Amino acid sequence: MNAQKLQAKMNLILEFPKDLQDGESRQKYITRAVFLLTSFGLLSALILSVLLGLLVKTPIRQSVFLLFGMGGALALGGVITYTRYWKAARFFPPLIFILTGAHLTIQPNLEWSGALQFTLAVIITAILFNTRAQWLTVAFGEATFLLINWFWKLHDFETILSYGLVLGVCLGGVATLQWFLSELLQRALRGLRQEIEIRSASEAELRQKESILAATAESAQLLLASTNWREHINKMLATLGTAANASHAYLFENSEKDGKFVTSQTYEWTAEGQAPEIDNPEYQNTPLIREGEDKWREALNLGKPFYNSTKIFSPSWAKDSLSRQGIKTLLDVPIFVEGKWWGIIGFDDYLREKPWSQVEVDALQISARLLGSAIKNQLANEELLASEDKFQAAFHGSFVPMVIGRLSDRVMIDANEAFLRLIGYSRAETILHTAQELNLWAVAEEHTQYYELFLQQGYVQEFKATLRKKNGQLGKVLLSVSSISVYNEACLLYTLHEVTQLEETLTELQSKNDELERFTYTVSHDLKAPLITIAGFTGFLKKDILSGNQERVERNATRIMDAVAKMERLLNELLELSRVGRLTHMPEIVPFRDIVDEALEVTHGRLEAGQIQVKVDALMPSVNVDRIRIVEVVQNLIDNASKFMGAQSAPQIRIGSQVVDGQKTFFVADNGIGIEPVYHEKVFGLFNKLDADTEGTGIGLVLVKRIIEFHGGKIWVESEGHGKGSTFYFTLPIF
Repeated sequence: MNAQKLQAKMNLILEFPKDLQDGESRQKYITRAVFLLTSFGLLSALILSVLLGLLVKTPIRQSVFLLFGMGGALALGGVITYTRYWKAARFFPPLIFILTGAHLTIQPNLEWSGALQFTLAVIITAILFNTRAQWLTVAFGEATFLLINWFWKLHDFETILSYGLVLGVCLGGVATLQWFLSELLQRALRGLRQEIEIRSASEAELRQKESILAATAESAQLLLASTNWREHINKMLATLGTAANASHAYLFENSEKDGKFVTSQTYEWTAEGQAPEIDNPEYQNTPLIREGEDKWREALNLGKPFYNSTKIFSPSWAKDSLSRQGIKTLLDVPIFVEGKWWGIIGFDDYLREKPWSQVEVDALQISARLLGSAIKNQLANEELLASEDKFQAAFHGSFVPMVIGRLSDRVMIDANEAFLRLIGYSRAETILHTAQELNLWAVAEEHTQYYELFLQQGYVQEFKATLRKKNGQLGKVLLSVSSISVYNEACLLYTLHEVTQLEETLTELQSKNDELERFTYTVSHDLKAPLITIAGFTGFLKKDILSGNQERVERNATRIMDAVAKMERLLNELLELSRVGRLTHMPEIVPFRDIVDEALEVTHGRLEAGQIQVKVDALMPSVNVDRIRIVEVVQNLIDNASKFMGAQSAPQIRIGSQVVDGQKTFFVADNGIGIEPVYHEKVFGLFNKLDADTEGTGIGLVLVKRIIEFHGGKIWVESEGHGKGSTFYFTLPIF
């Protein structure tokens, strides 16, 4: 309850008109109030006197005239209070009441009324002036009483002195009592004023604390809600600076220049009426190590706030710097990022040597830590984004097929163009699907082996797998898998290296090695036979020459010449075989019928001698080939068919084209002796002759196969066996 009353008094005082808070204005107001109240009192007394005279039917003229005169005098004084001579009007009320009291004391039976007027004069004097002035009124009233009574001689001198003594004691008692009450009231008011001031200061401090805490909370919200602290730092400084009633709020960033540590002001807020310093060169690239700033630098370097008057700095601190000369107090807090002194956030005050409150210091420290965290997070985010950009550039720009899948469900969430080209699916067909859904694993056992290996090691390196593409083709790949994190989600990075061509090359190389091995063995064996023949018959020839047996000489010489011819033929065909793939002619587009006709022209003699009928299909496509080599192929196949006709009564060769397994294929078919299925592959081997008594070296079909494969085609033979004839199929680039 007392607190509520005190609050009501405080509100009353706080609501007091501002112009009356000044002492002179307040005194003028009191003077006018006294005149108004006394005039109202005299007017009331005048009315009561008239009514009383009418009631008793005895006119009280003396009282009416007295009251009327006093009222007129007070009215004149009241008018003067509204002029610049209002101070002189203050003497009117005490003087009027003293004169009235003196008049009444000489009237019969009105002595005490006169004493009352003297008392009122003393009281009004204390109100209009002060308690010290009332003693002058006491003295003046006492003197007036004695003079008036002595002048009118209504009483003897001793009686007048007795009355004067009584009046003096009464007036002195009233003055003393009024002084005592005034002192009590003044002390009470001073105590109340002090309590009000303390309460006001406490409330102001509380409001400032609330304002600073609200500013800190708002700053934290700004930094937490943004990914770029620089977008909100100006608002943050304005909020904090306004709450702290600072002249400036600023941010400095430290850096290294020419081997020295410097700091530069990068952001600033200025209070109204303060000049901005953001473009001041004194605050750009300022050395952190300066004379006279040891305490400041030591505190900040240790991560502590610095808040003090600038008077502690040496005179050199503000020398030749008008802006620094105006600063009275500082509050600077260091900003640390990952343990490194990054910069400074602070306040200054140009108006007063302000003792910074602990709340302001704590708020700025919290803001510095929040800002340091925001800077650290932004730097980390920028590094992460740069790293992600680099990864994305490397990932999508790489010629190595790569795909990213979630660890939880193996769903592919990203793939580069190389991977899409490899599997043949579009991005829309691939993303958010699994390898199983796209049927990429061609061999289930390989997938099981891969999965077990990954569970065992946590990664996979160059696992050979068979990949099924969209078009159904199979390819060999080396699969590597490593764990990565994408947006805090566990994922797997798959890297594939296609080795299909390498596998084919290795297979072909192995085949070539095997062929070379057979070739070496066969060549050495087949070339050795003529050499043995030559060596043997050369010895016989020598004996026959010595013995003079001319017939045997000629026969042995013929056999030697046959062996030499055979060796020459073998060497020529081997040379021809070695040239395939090295010595070529420019490919040309030529109707296959023209090639057949040219080959038939070369083999015309053999065909006619064997009475072999040749049928050629009318409709055959054009091919893009080395014409001379393909004529050689057809010629060899025709010769081969002619040689192995056997005892066929109606030998026939058919040349044409047909579609085999969806591909245009050429063929040379005969109705000769045929080839057993077990020899279908062997006939294309070097020096492989199914009948040793037939002519030739066994290189012809090897040469044919080599020429066809050089053109990117393939050749095979089909035959049901002995006496069923043979058909040689081969493919070529169709135009």
